Amino acid sequence: MAQAYLRISASVIQAIAIIVLASMVAINTAEIVHRVLFTNSLNWVQELSLVLAMTLYFLVYALIAKRQEYIRINLVARLLRPDWQRRFSMLVRVVILVFHALVAWYAVRAVEFAAMFETPILGWGEWVYYLPLAVGCTDIVVTELIYLAWQWRGIALPEERSEVLT
Repeated sequence: MAQAYLRISASVIQAIAIIVLASMVAINTAEIVHRVLFTNSLNWVQELSLVLAMTLYFLVYALIAKRQEYIRINLVARLLRPDWQRRFSMLVRVVILVFHALVAWYAVRAVEFAAMFETPILGWGEWVYYLPLAVGCTDIVVTELIYLAWQWRGIALPEERSEVLT
C-alpha cells in the first residue's frame, strides 16, 4: 500500500507540475503578446503566476522527497561505524519529518486564517498562497513516515544511498 501511495502520488505530482508549468508559459506568453499589442500589462498575470510558481515549487519539492534526492553530505556519517550511520540517518530523517510536519501544520493554520482575505486583483481567497505549502509538506510528511518505517524495519529504501540526508 505504501509503495502504491508513493508511485501514484509521484505520478499525480508530475502531471500537476506539467500542467502548472504549461499554464505559466501560456499566461506569460499572453502577457508578452498583450504588452506588444496594447503597451499595457494584464494585472492578473503576475498574481496568477505567483500562485502557480508556489504550487510548482512545493509539489516538486515533494517529488524530490519521494525520490530521496535531497542534498546530501556524508562528512559526519563517514566518521561513524556502519550501524551508527544507519541510526544517524534515521535521526536525520526524523528531524526532516518533524520540520515538515511543523511547516504543514503552520500552512494549514495559515490557510484557515488567510481565507478571510482576498487577493487584490483576482479576488481569490489568500489561502491560495498557502495551500501549495500545506499540500506539499503534508505529502512530504507521509513520504518520510513511509521511508522511516521501512528504515526502522530494515527494509532497503528505493535508490537508498549511503550518505546521510541533510
